[in-house]
Amino acid sequence: MKIFKLPDLGEGLPDAEIHEWHVAVGDHVKRDQPLVSMETAKALVEVPAPFDGVVAELHGAVGDIIDTGQPLVSFEGAQEETAEAKPKTTPAKESGATVAGNIVVGDTVLEENAAGIMPTGSDDKITPALPVVRLLAQKLNLNLSEIKATGLQGEVTLDDVLNAISSQTKISSTPAKAEVPPGYTPLKGVRRTMAQAMALSHQEIAAVTIVDDADIAAWAPDNDITARIVRAISYACHQEPALNGHFDAKSASLQLSKSVHLGIAMDSGDGLFVPVIRDAETLSKEAIRTLINRYKEEVRARTIPSADLQGATISLSNFGVFAGRYANPMIVPPMITIVGCGKLREEVKWVESQCVPHRILPLSLTFDHRAATGGEGSRFLAAMMEDLGKTA
Repeated sequence: MKIFKLPDLGEGLPDAEIHEWHVAVGDHVKRDQPLVSMETAKALVEVPAPFDGVVAELHGAVGDIIDTGQPLVSFEGAQEETAEAKPKTTPAKESGATVAGNIVVGDTVLEENAAGIMPTGSDDKITPALPVVRLLAQKLNLNLSEIKATGLQGEVTLDDVLNAISSQTKISSTPAKAEVPPGYTPLKGVRRTMAQAMALSHQEIAAVTIVDDADIAAWAPDNDITARIVRAISYACHQEPALNGHFDAKSASLQLSKSVHLGIAMDSGDGLFVPVIRDAETLSKEAIRTLINRYKEEVRARTIPSADLQGATISLSNFGVFAGRYANPMIVPPMITIVGCGKLREEVKWVESQCVPHRILPLSLTFDHRAATGGEGSRFLAAMMEDLGKTA
């Protein structure tokens, strides 16, 4: 019997959920033929067959969560052996149950932000690891550089961190999974990852929120509200750069960004996605709108490339499209800042001896007080209000 185990899908996560099987017991499969679509934090990833063979057993049903390194498919064979295969780069397709983006393996270095996997050619000596892995190691008081890395690109994975703490405490490296109480439905896929990220944010970040109103009465009627908000954030980042970048809690160090890579939160039935508008300060309002519309369609179809969900230096939650005036949005580390925009309203103002209706846009600015001062946060918000108050 040849046992094919779930490989590391390149995101540093300890498991993945079975989304759809493409084969059945008894099927003859060829090397590189898609076996199964696995759902990770943000993407649907097709896992190919590592060799030619006949399927003897499928280890799990749709909806089951399989740990990395655990049996996925058994093939007929004369002797028991473990198949060591890696997921291949597979282009995204138009249907829902396909790869969302590319899984890059081999000699290509995964591109992530400054606190995660380092881009090719980087001179940074930080140990490669995704932000969630870096935060866990920090919480467990572990030095990433001393942990044996088993990721495809030499990065430290969540399992590596758990193995490290296991060797110190003589406990199992795989934490026991809690039993789901009767009547409860376990979170899966994007919602499960979102819950984990929000828990880390609440535990790790010293968040402070400042609120105010931007008077947008001077706008022309056809102004693109979201594009103007993106422009205002870019302007504020230029005026007060201390809020645009990443904070490394373990070393208490900052990496500020000269470019504005804006993560914009998009709601979907599957959970929250945050695609990134890169170099937002260089884009026209037309280019911003085109990119946002593309992201909306890709989020809806679950075909958004995983690369477009990484590397944000600041983020935006435009929750006011539904309801709500002010909020304290959650920051996803290692970012420092998130801007929240509430529901537009009309407010009567006394202007030149008469009452005049003005359109008001509520703003909420949440920032990590470990990385930025109250003065820097206030100046950032004031710069946004200044730009939003302009006619065009």
